[in-house]
Amino acid sequence: MRKKNDRLSERLAAIKGAAPTITDGRIPPPKRRGPPEREKREAVFRPGKLYLSKSDQVRCVIRNVSDGGAYVHLEGMQPLPPIVMLRFEQTGVVKKARVAWQNEIEAGLAFMKDVKPGSAEAPEPGERPPGPPPRV
Repeated sequence: MRKKNDRLSERLAAIKGAAPTITDGRIPPPKRRGPPEREKREAVFRPGKLYLSKSDQVRCVIRNVSDGGAYVHLEGMQPLPPIVMLRFEQTGVVKKARVAWQNEIEAGLAFMKDVKPGSAEAPEPGERPPGPPPRV
């Protein structure tokens, strides 16, 4: 037992007398723990529409948007299908999106790709385009 106490005292004295070693004079930043950082989100308050099928649509308010997705507030409680089309009313931009989550009248969307007129994802002639109905 005495040997252990002597050895412990020697180690503590060595630690106490040792000078701290810093390689380049800077303390390295701590490593980030947790999930990876999200994309930068822009807080917005824009009107939009979610097209659930060729005939079903739901009005919404787009609350924030990033390159990868959007957070929307739905007008009324409506279960969403796994894939929807989001139309930004002010700009007419349409994005195909996967519903990442839904909580009553809120939903998180993950963008899949932009939909451009003339592309394979755009409506065929004769189909109702994702936009306002034609004026008569």
